[in-house]
Amino acid sequence: MAVIRLGLAVLVGSACSGSGTSPATTPPTTPTTPTTPSAPAIPAIGDASVIDMATWNLEWFGDPANGPSNETQQAANIRAAIAAADLDLWAVQEVVSASAFRSLVGALPGYGGVLANEPAVTGGAASYSDFNDAEQKVGLLFKNTVASVIGARVILTERDFDFAGRPPVEFRVRVTLGGVVDTLPVIVLHAKAGSDAASYARRATAATALKLWVEQTYPAQPVWILGDFNDDMDTSITAGQPSPYAAIVADTLRWRVPTRALSDARQTTTVSFTDAIDHHVVTRPAGLRYLPLSARVWRLDSLIPNYRTTTTDHYPVVARYRTK
Repeated sequence: MAVIRLGLAVLVGSACSGSGTSPATTPPTTPTTPTTPSAPAIPAIGDASVIDMATWNLEWFGDPANGPSNETQQAANIRAAIAAADLDLWAVQEVVSASAFRSLVGALPGYGGVLANEPAVTGGAASYSDFNDAEQKVGLLFKNTVASVIGARVILTERDFDFAGRPPVEFRVRVTLGGVVDTLPVIVLHAKAGSDAASYARRATAATALKLWVEQTYPAQPVWILGDFNDDMDTSITAGQPSPYAAIVADTLRWRVPTRALSDARQTTTVSFTDAIDHHVVTRPAGLRYLPLSARVWRLDSLIPNYRTTTTDHYPVVARYRTK
């Protein structure tokens, strides 16, 4: 089992000051050996026989004015977790700095990545500015030996307001596993936040549009929607309201929600709140590939010291799927 250890080396130096003593009689300074403090190991959680997918909100990644204050530490922790986990696909949200994202990909041997504002994404530059490093973006990281992105596009741009200026990005992912080659549509979502009535209404409108778009575009194909839905699947975070995704949850002829089990178990996917708001939502053909009971919240706060202030306020949400 692969493990990656987190830790910062502590370098201790020494200095000599003059005291009038002859150099010949000054006792030699004993060198101090740098020490690395002990840190918890992060285990591999991937399974080479199935497709492991995760969604993870990285909380203002690359933005020194928001989120964790130590950008270097945040990047190191995120890199360590992804490298150790050995998962095939990571849908990520709240990436602010494109250069920080490219540095993260470069520090992950064996992984590639595509961010929403890159030229490879059709409509990306129009919806996600290629020069605005204050804007939250979605992206996809993938293990090169298993997956590659063969196409990407921003969808539902006419609903930009309802998606809080972050319209979903569809990645077409070619997966090769166990001799089977398949192309998977993976949509990365970062829905409108907020428990107020206006935010709820925007989430509900966006959910209706996304459901219809998928059903019309892929009437019988497997599709994955991974991301920060900013609401739960049983009841809404907005008091007295049903989930804005209730129509998807109820439509079992066309949809499945593997992570609904997290909501039912009252598990949280964030550090500060009690609801499960990060989810995997899939069409029925994709749901038939879901490995039962594999959906989980990966509680990295038990592995990374001071997780909330050094890494992010969300936990990765992981699930496994069979090949076709």
